[in-house]
Amino acid sequence: MEVHSPSTSPVRERHLSLPELAAEARAPVDLLEWLVARGQLRPLPDGRFDARDSATLSTVQALLASGISRDDLGWAFDQAGAGVSAIGQMFAVPRERSTRTYAEVVAELGEVGRRLGLIYSALGFTEPAPDERLRVDEERVVTGFASVWAEVDPGGDADVRLARIAGEATRRVNEAWLDIWDEVAQPRLDTQGGATSLGQGPATDPADPAQNASLRGAEIGRLMTAWLQERALERTLNARIINAFENALVRAGRLEGRPDHPPAVAFVDLSGYATMTVERGDEAAAAAADRLRSLAEECVRKVDGRIVKVLGDGVLLLFQDRSSALGATLALVRRVAEEGLPPAHAGIAAGRVVVRDGDVFGQTVNLASRIAGQAKPGQVLVEEGVVIALPRGVAEFAPIGRVELKGLPLPVAVWQASAPGTTAG
Repeated sequence: MEVHSPSTSPVRERHLSLPELAAEARAPVDLLEWLVARGQLRPLPDGRFDARDSATLSTVQALLASGISRDDLGWAFDQAGAGVSAIGQMFAVPRERSTRTYAEVVAELGEVGRRLGLIYSALGFTEPAPDERLRVDEERVVTGFASVWAEVDPGGDADVRLARIAGEATRRVNEAWLDIWDEVAQPRLDTQGGATSLGQGPATDPADPAQNASLRGAEIGRLMTAWLQERALERTLNARIINAFENALVRAGRLEGRPDHPPAVAFVDLSGYATMTVERGDEAAAAAADRLRSLAEECVRKVDGRIVKVLGDGVLLLFQDRSSALGATLALVRRVAEEGLPPAHAGIAAGRVVVRDGDVFGQTVNLASRIAGQAKPGQVLVEEGVVIALPRGVAEFAPIGRVELKGLPLPVAVWQASAPGTTAG
């Protein structure tokens, strides 16, 4: 089968001499020579090296820094079939280094420059050394990021908040990509990421993308990230622009205002999850949690709700109104039962929420959580405000009574909800 690269444009090659590559990777020349002797760094026909080999050197230096000796690393290469020659192929061709040191960049930016260390830390990276010269694309990104947020939030911490979210989200995507790859492809040291799940042995050349799907996957991952960012930005931006226009037109009396429907929060958890973990093992429990998330995504997408976060054996969901929350939550609990998962239970509350950094906070969130804690397997419980606000026929409700909930000063009237045509209770 012929394998095509997913790229739509040719890779911009960049070749470096051995000393240049050593300088690029901030690695000793003798380490590069040692790797060349073991076939882990491969000179190009002109005697130079692919600039992407700097990623390979980064991995080798990380191995040595972890406490693995060079002798033991050599044994793994020579005797155990391990290899790192394919690593560089997983990355884009690195850009050239800046003409300025990091210390000079910080100094030139003044007060903004002094934020860079905080931003790097929030992203999950170590701040560069003062004498390090950043790659030109990295320098442009981090200085531009710091400058933009300093302009719109002078003296604030919006830059660090957003950097923390971006770093965490990117880490989770990459860890999930590799976790799933490890699970289904079952790579070994001697395949350098290549799949063994198909019963194939090591590739003749693991650094060849045509023989190692993990290299093609890495490129697809880069392209997918850029594509998703554009599409997600377009969708989210359009929704906020529409809302801003509508609000302006309502204030001017040119458009009738929408009824005031407060957002609603739902907590949905799997019952007996801890018991399942003991009886059926961690893998089965993890699979059940993954399936719950998939089902939640299907249900909330239909009503423009969203998963705020996954809580091990549960999910926290946010909806635009009570009706959407109730319909999607009832559907999710039903789907969980149909899938043969441990039965789900849920709690719903509506009211003001504080949305910050992609999460939700406030009394409404706490109330939904406490109500969910009262629900039995298969039950969806709601606070009385949800029952009163919904038109007749949306769902069936049965009173549970006024319930004492931890952290709340007064008992809360709670009702059990079920789909129309069924009997709640």
